[in-house]
Amino acid sequence: MAFTAILIILACVLLIYITLPIAGVFFRVDFYNVVQSFSRPQLISALGLSIQTATVATFLAALTGIPLAYILARSSSRISDIIRVLVALPLAFPPLIAGAALLNIYGLTSPIGQLVRELGIQLTQSSIGIVLAQLFVSSPFVVLSAAAAFERIDRYYEYVSRSLGKSAGETFMRVTLPLAWRGIAAGLILAWIRAMGEFGATVMMAYNPKTVSIQLWEDNAVGGLSMALPGVVVVILTTLTLLAAWAWISLGRRREPGSPLY
Repeated sequence: MAFTAILIILACVLLIYITLPIAGVFFRVDFYNVVQSFSRPQLISALGLSIQTATVATFLAALTGIPLAYILARSSSRISDIIRVLVALPLAFPPLIAGAALLNIYGLTSPIGQLVRELGIQLTQSSIGIVLAQLFVSSPFVVLSAAAAFERIDRYYEYVSRSLGKSAGETFMRVTLPLAWRGIAAGLILAWIRAMGEFGATVMMAYNPKTVSIQLWEDNAVGGLSMALPGVVVVILTTLTLLAAWAWISLGRRREPGSPLY
């Protein structure tokens, strides 16, 4: 009993530490100002840009990350372990370090930056730069979550599909993906949230046009916390909505003991 009580107390300490700042925002902010914030062109433009770029970044992460996740899940070589570490590196990098690394490769003075600039494309200080930053920091969520989902699939179902004359592509699209959809969807939601809230790498790659994180940072610098809080509430509510969807998917997966995924 004493050990259980200690565990509960320690767990509650962390939960309070996490939830208290979030709850404090809602207690302090004037919701009239939250409504009024939707009349600010700067905030609406920044929020719209963040939604657009986060969606593009998540789509690109899915397009390239799901195939990589499948390869990792089906490979037993040591190389796949090295690739997993490489994929997880953006999660370990401080955001500003990630931004500096991206700027070194895609900046105006880099070979790639100069090459695409001759083609009339600018990779920094543009929406493309924002997507590059968001993709870098969010793609690990897609790859690692999808790989875990693929690994949980009983391969018997894939073998049956192939024995019935279905191609590898048909088996992947009609058997493997449907069985792994919950894990993939959860990873995509987390990736979108991560991309939406990215600041450090984005501010290095593209201070302009402003994403919502950069706009809120600027609001705080210009007008203090009272000016930034209404926008913060909008972002928190958006994030909580998506996290609720993620939780529903995760809990639904746990409540399916007879699912072929387990």
